[in-house]
Amino acid sequence: MEGIRGNQQASRKRGFGPGGRTAFAAATVAVLAVVLTACSGSDSGSGATTSPSASASAAIVDGGTLRVGITSLSTSDALDPAESSTAGGYAIAGQLYDTLTEYDTEGKVAMRLAESVEAGKDASVWTVKLRDDATWSTGEAVTADDVKSTFTRIFDQKLPPSESLSYIDPDQIAVVDATTLTFTLKEPTVLFPEALTSPTVSIVPQDFDPAAPVGSGPFVLGTNTPGTSVTFTANKKYWAGSPHVDSLELISFADASAQVNALIGGQIDMASGLDPSMVSTVKAAGSGFVVDNYATSGTLTWQMNVEQKPFDDPVVRQALRLAVDRQQLVDQVLSGYGTVGNDIFNPFDPMYNSTLAQRSADPAAAKKLLEDAGYTLPIAVELTAAPLTSFSDRLNEVFVQQAAAAGFDISFKSVDSATYYGDAYGTYPLSMSYWGFLGIFDQAALTIANDAPYNATKWHDDAYDKLYNEAVTTVDTTRRTDLVHQMQQIEYDSGAYVVAVFLDSISAYSDRVAGYSTYPNTDGGNGYHFNTMGFTS
Repeated sequence: MEGIRGNQQASRKRGFGPGGRTAFAAATVAVLAVVLTACSGSDSGSGATTSPSASASAAIVDGGTLRVGITSLSTSDALDPAESSTAGGYAIAGQLYDTLTEYDTEGKVAMRLAESVEAGKDASVWTVKLRDDATWSTGEAVTADDVKSTFTRIFDQKLPPSESLSYIDPDQIAVVDATTLTFTLKEPTVLFPEALTSPTVSIVPQDFDPAAPVGSGPFVLGTNTPGTSVTFTANKKYWAGSPHVDSLELISFADASAQVNALIGGQIDMASGLDPSMVSTVKAAGSGFVVDNYATSGTLTWQMNVEQKPFDDPVVRQALRLAVDRQQLVDQVLSGYGTVGNDIFNPFDPMYNSTLAQRSADPAAAKKLLEDAGYTLPIAVELTAAPLTSFSDRLNEVFVQQAAAAGFDISFKSVDSATYYGDAYGTYPLSMSYWGFLGIFDQAALTIANDAPYNATKWHDDAYDKLYNEAVTTVDTTRRTDLVHQMQQIEYDSGAYVVAVFLDSISAYSDRVAGYSTYPNTDGGNGYHFNTMGFTS
């Protein structure tokens, strides 16, 4: 999703997903197959005009300029990937730089600059082998020294990724040869390979200058008008082959309507991150446009603060979860472009506990829980939220209506982002957050387990922490999965998030554009992989 993230450091504290990544060793990826039926390219919304696979299969004629409209460029977008803190910054990083690993079109960890990332016996030592054909846009080879320098820079300058990579010891990164290096971690962890997918840990050369950025990505920076547009030219030296188009332009729009009007009017070729309510407008414009959607792990979730009444009581938390009609939210607010959640995160993670009974709306049961616990109904509470997406206010409004039938009197206060993330943040009894593209371990590490630095709900559980601490060092797949399922059972029973829906990624584009595909665990339409896209004529 686009246009909904703040500063990475702040965003994690504030409950946003930073595009941070987590999970497993390359050595175990092969056995961690994910059943991605929700992401196979079939339409999950109310009538997309084609599937991503159809778009990807069309013949592309190289050349031209691809103009992509997004609603997320801002004046704070960074050219330094380690300083990237916005959706626009991630979009830029995806063109200029490469990461060692990435999420592929099925949502699984795949190699990118790395040829392999392999764990030692206990996941405390990792060997990274680089591909030998990668070069910087200037033509020089990407080396193991560059990789070591990238991480040293992050820790020396205390850049934002250093917080989420606390298990890396920059002094224990050893270069073996020109394309091989080892990481000896402070503690065994299976989090390492997926953490390397984050755009904030994109690899940069040893003499990197953010004012004149050089990367190994598919494009080279052209012009940058912060908050308005960014242009790129194709990197003809790109190791995966030159992009299909000669140049790329990212153009920002203030709102979803302006973005769609520009598409229909021919000012852009693609509208990335489409508001579900705008799909009908694109379809009404005629057969010259395509709408593609696919399921993602991104979610707008409600946070119950357990240090504030009434959510200090687990009975109230369970009652609110029972109040939510999840399918109605998908159908009414998302126009069908989403999937129902079950109060735990990331169904694309292979350790997701799909055996938990799907929670559904039962307002009568919610009322009985509250009355049996001695509450006088309705229970009054204030919901505070910023407009995280173009449709988040609508989601909140329907949520309030649903909760009323279950014995809650929720008043919704919509505030601007500066107010929401001001001094009062963390004190709201009930709030909305966006989380996206985080594995289960990463989500737990950042928001739930132990002394998680960005725990907006303030919820913790000693049994959960014990399971997490064991799971994160367990290499055996079966045992690790069992531990995580136990963690998620605890969270399901007494946790403080209402994870009601997962959001589709929706894009619309001219029928002359091809190469669009699914990236369910990556930001932006087509995962910002614009080098795979081009024109059919």
